[in-house]
Amino acid sequence: MHRLIALERFFRRLLANEDGVAAIEFGAVASFLILMLIGATDLGLAAQHRSQMEGAVRAGMQEALKGGTEEAVEAAVTASTDLPSSPPATVSATKICYDDQGEAVEDCDAANVDSMYMEIILQQDHQWLLGMPGFSNPSTLKLTNSVRIG
Repeated sequence: MHRLIALERFFRRLLANEDGVAAIEFGAVASFLILMLIGATDLGLAAQHRSQMEGAVRAGMQEALKGGTEEAVEAAVTASTDLPSSPPATVSATKICYDDQGEAVEDCDAANVDSMYMEIILQQDHQWLLGMPGFSNPSTLKLTNSVRIG
């Protein structure tokens, strides 16, 4: 019985003692804030990567507007200083032609071609720092854009 009373007094003193509570609260809150900071940094880096890809596609669109071939457009995208060099990117440029009815035409040199577009598709993997819930690591970023060239 004496041990039980001593144990009860010990727990009451322990519960009444507030030494170190601030340190424990700080540790709990700081770890959550650090994870949020890393997540925000991760999303910022992904947004920057996407912006760099957009700059590279713009370089390809400029080449297309100058009359460049599909190969020249792909080379302009790949050679763009905006595009990160690692991991390697996949670029495809395709000329798409339409007749006066808005139907796609196979032969862009045909007489009934009303408009021509250059479609540029750029894909590149983005490596997350820690990974984001619901996203694969690495994630593939894909950007598609087209410009009227004729």
